[in-house]
Amino acid sequence: MSDKMFTELQPNLFFVSGEQGGRFPYSNGLMIDTGLKVLVDTGFGRSRREAIMAAGEVDVIINTHFHLDHAYGNKYFPKALVWAHALDAPALRSPEQFLAFTGFNSPQEFPDPLQFPGGPPGQAVDRELLDGEVLDFGDVALQVIHTPGHTPGHISLYEPTASILFSGDIDLSPFGPWYGNVRSDLEEFACSIERLIELNPKVLVTSHIGIVTDNIPDRLRDYADMLDLREKQILWHLRAPKTIAELVDTNIIFRRYPEPQKLYRFFEETMLKKHLQRLMKQGRIFVKSNHRYKAYA
Repeated sequence: MSDKMFTELQPNLFFVSGEQGGRFPYSNGLMIDTGLKVLVDTGFGRSRREAIMAAGEVDVIINTHFHLDHAYGNKYFPKALVWAHALDAPALRSPEQFLAFTGFNSPQEFPDPLQFPGGPPGQAVDRELLDGEVLDFGDVALQVIHTPGHTPGHISLYEPTASILFSGDIDLSPFGPWYGNVRSDLEEFACSIERLIELNPKVLVTSHIGIVTDNIPDRLRDYADMLDLREKQILWHLRAPKTIAELVDTNIIFRRYPEPQKLYRFFEETMLKKHLQRLMKQGRIFVKSNHRYKAYA
């Protein structure tokens, strides 16, 4: 197997580098090889899949969450058992539930349909994971840490011997936290980041950035601070009353809307609504009778 594809984190535990640096529509993952072969997520791309297949059967797949850039590749390992958190299992099992969790009207609305032909395939989930479980694979054991927000059942996985944390889509990307599905939760995302800060791992492995070994707590705090920065920008724009549609036009979260713009405007609106709900609860904004939001002076 190519060294560029696989990095040994500790004996029998490997980082699997996704194609294109793990950028969407790909993601990074882990591989455990202790006699049992285990993959954490399957979105790393065809070249990585083929290298793994050439080395033998995969026994277990652990999905950090239901998104297609992490779980669509499960279908290429049909003999593997699939494990996922109980709260994300419905969206993996059912295309209809996938739509309910995301807020899409049809699978075709998902970005990059060529990468995910047919949309969510609907897959068996053989084991539903819960927070705190220890998954013992012999020489490697991983603790399940429920880190919701990105999705309801998003999990991180912690290897305590070397203090290695796979944080999934709490990924330290320059974009910042992403909560653009209707079932995403802004408050839970903030709490999940704080939980990982308190864990203070020596090595952080993320789905889209890769391996991080320096200033991990500070980098997680900076990542969380982007939530507050977005709210400051929203409040600045709401010095004058604005509808949600008018806020979407200001590009507060997505600095530009890639194609298909309709989809990314949907993500922006979904994320803005979560901020507006939080700001309303905090008494920092109100809604005028013409459906325009306005910050208190």
